[in-house]
Amino acid sequence: MKTFKGVVIALILIIITIGCSPSNQATTEESSDFTIYTTIYPIEYAIERIARDTVSVETVYPPGVDAHSYEPTSKDMITIAKGDAFIYLGAGLEAIAETAADSLSSQSVKLIEIGQHDELFMADVDELADDSHENEEESDEGHNHGTQDPHIWLDPLRMIELSKLIKDELITLNPDEEATYNENFEALEAELITLDERFTEVLEAKENKHILVAHAAFGYWEERYGIEQIPISGLSSSNEPSQKELTKIIDQAEEFNLNHILYEQNSTNRVSEIIQEKIGAEALTIHNLSVLTGEDIENNEDYISLMNYNLDILDIATK
Repeated sequence: MKTFKGVVIALILIIITIGCSPSNQATTEESSDFTIYTTIYPIEYAIERIARDTVSVETVYPPGVDAHSYEPTSKDMITIAKGDAFIYLGAGLEAIAETAADSLSSQSVKLIEIGQHDELFMADVDELADDSHENEEESDEGHNHGTQDPHIWLDPLRMIELSKLIKDELITLNPDEEATYNENFEALEAELITLDERFTEVLEAKENKHILVAHAAFGYWEERYGIEQIPISGLSSSNEPSQKELTKIIDQAEEFNLNHILYEQNSTNRVSEIIQEKIGAEALTIHNLSVLTGEDIENNEDYISLMNYNLDILDIATK
């Protein structure tokens, strides 16, 4: 089925390429703007902050979807093929990445996988993988992170590194704007440093930093701020615990006297609801920032505002 789907998408892209008239191509070349498509929201945000109005940027994810499992439609692939660049994380996070790389390799759109830069990631998350049920096989064509945690953007200092890589790619695409991109990156970097300082200030005084979360997306908070996540599902939200692991999770929640369970903005989890009922915990919403919801967009939320919201939630959930 996957092979057939790939063939169909490839044929559609060939038809589009043939159908592009010289006049349409000339119009594109005369435009002063570059069109960039992205996947996860933090990449879109970094491009918006650094490039401003010199590019048109848009995510191919609909609001509120699960970045782990969303599969690209033919329309998605057609849209990406018309752009100047497709910047995505990869790193085992996005189901769309492999399909896009295979189907668009013969198109003129530039494919940029940020996740190829190994220095962005924690060096060793084997222990996290064991605790997060990554030893279990994943279904749905094996969208497996292995032992690499892709949620780098939740660490403000790693978000700086991600943004710097994006800035360099933007300069390559549009060297005439190098000075503007460098200046805008420095402004973003300063905001992210301030954000990191606020996280440190709020969390360093906490004596109980354990949090019960629906899935193991918050390993970089463990590394940076000493948060101890107790995840119900693994690094991918599709990983579910065994009965033995469920018992262990409930025991840990009771041991650390956890009164809250943190759900994410774009997913529901029946297993998490069962645990919540079992331990009598209050539900809070944490934002993984992989995608915005329709409500986020309506309220003009952005990376900084949502990360500050997350810190407020952590302040409530920790002791």
